[in-house]
Amino acid sequence: MNYHAYMEQNRFIRPIAIAALSLLSFFGTVPLAFGQSVPAQQPSASSASSTPEAPVINSALDAETFYKILLAELNFLDEEPRIAFALMLDSARRTNDASLFERAITIALQARSGESALSAARAWLLATPTSIDAARYLVQISVSMNRLEQPAGKADMAIALEVTKLALAKNPRGAEAAQLAIALMAAKEPLAEQLVKQYLANSAAQPKPEVRLAYARTLVSQSRFSDALAQVQKLSTDAPTYAPNWLVLGTLQYQLSQDAADKNKADASAAAAQASLSKFIQLTDDLPLEQRSASQSRAYILLANMAKGNKQYQQAYDILSKAIANSNEADRADLQYDLAMMAEKLMRLDEMERILRQVIDDKPEDPQAYNALGYSLADRNQRLPEAKKLIQKAVELAPEDPFIADSLGWVEFKLGNIAEAQRILETAYKAKPDAEIAAHLGEVLWKQGLKERATAVWKEGVKINKNNDTLVQTLKRFGVKP
Repeated sequence: MNYHAYMEQNRFIRPIAIAALSLLSFFGTVPLAFGQSVPAQQPSASSASSTPEAPVINSALDAETFYKILLAELNFLDEEPRIAFALMLDSARRTNDASLFERAITIALQARSGESALSAARAWLLATPTSIDAARYLVQISVSMNRLEQPAGKADMAIALEVTKLALAKNPRGAEAAQLAIALMAAKEPLAEQLVKQYLANSAAQPKPEVRLAYARTLVSQSRFSDALAQVQKLSTDAPTYAPNWLVLGTLQYQLSQDAADKNKADASAAAAQASLSKFIQLTDDLPLEQRSASQSRAYILLANMAKGNKQYQQAYDILSKAIANSNEADRADLQYDLAMMAEKLMRLDEMERILRQVIDDKPEDPQAYNALGYSLADRNQRLPEAKKLIQKAVELAPEDPFIADSLGWVEFKLGNIAEAQRILETAYKAKPDAEIAAHLGEVLWKQGLKERATAVWKEGVKINKNNDTLVQTLKRFGVKP
């Protein structure tokens, strides 16, 4: 079904954005001026005699700087970020305090002022030329602002590269410097990868597993899949209990199983993926639910997809049911879509509808739930007016989604509105050449006697995905060879 295709297209690990510091966490890092620490409660006489009083640590901030910091935060709360930024950056320059530079950057980022954030990062590096944290911010902000091709951006990357080189020369075990080199790799700095390899090749440095995994993920982002696979395979041997690696390894092996032209290679990759993903679930089962839910959901989805690909629908159903039982509410929607699909494959149509209506109740602004149920009814030629209303609601929530447009075209076809169905499906196929949309468009064309055009569209669909169930069944019904 088209909504299944949509869900598959959106199941990828997304990169994590730069996090902004909260006001509370900031004040937790800056010592108060003038005063002494105040105990939560007065100790009893007995405890006072047995426990020595903690020494008082006075702040290094003078009264004027503390006042400026306080004034900056008050201006920020009053939605005056430019004043807040100026006061905070001035305080950072006066004190050379890393936490104040970082706070100035986060104020600028929260105010969506990339230029201000860049100026703060540069000022930080000017004050502390060896600061890895400052260089990392410089790289991340430049990347997010798409400044890498500009002269200023290139100069910033060159400075960050020098910071990385100096840091690794001074401390070959410096994981933070290696992570900065990886960030520079992502920023397409050609000399950065050699620094990463240098760190990872130094066995005496005892490279941290998170560095190698970050390197592998960067290789994936550059479509260097075989290189990434080599890194995670090595890590699975060097650090077999490092759980995050097994999820990345399993994901890569799963993709290999999907891409392999040779059936034996595909089966071997699928078996390896199943073992890796199962290992990941085993290693993370003892974590609190909030920590394991999202990543385990990804692993369960891949395992279910492999079972579904082998037409083991009951096994896929059981995997997804277990996944839902072990997930939190935020991560449940995708799993419920797939469970509904498996219920349909098992001809448990009432259960499929119940699940999808539950998703609609829980997430009334989710267009895919309306689309899924509407398409399912239309495809079975049942309650067509209701199916159209459901799909129209999905269109209202996501007007640019070609898969939802495909559903609308399909229900119009089922209702006998052939010309309107063709118009909608032509537009959807142009926006997103997809095997399932090709199957629907071809059938509409065929029904109008445009058999040559229909066959041409179907053949295009076969080139896109020859294994799409809807397309395979459509060609079989009309006696057309792919």
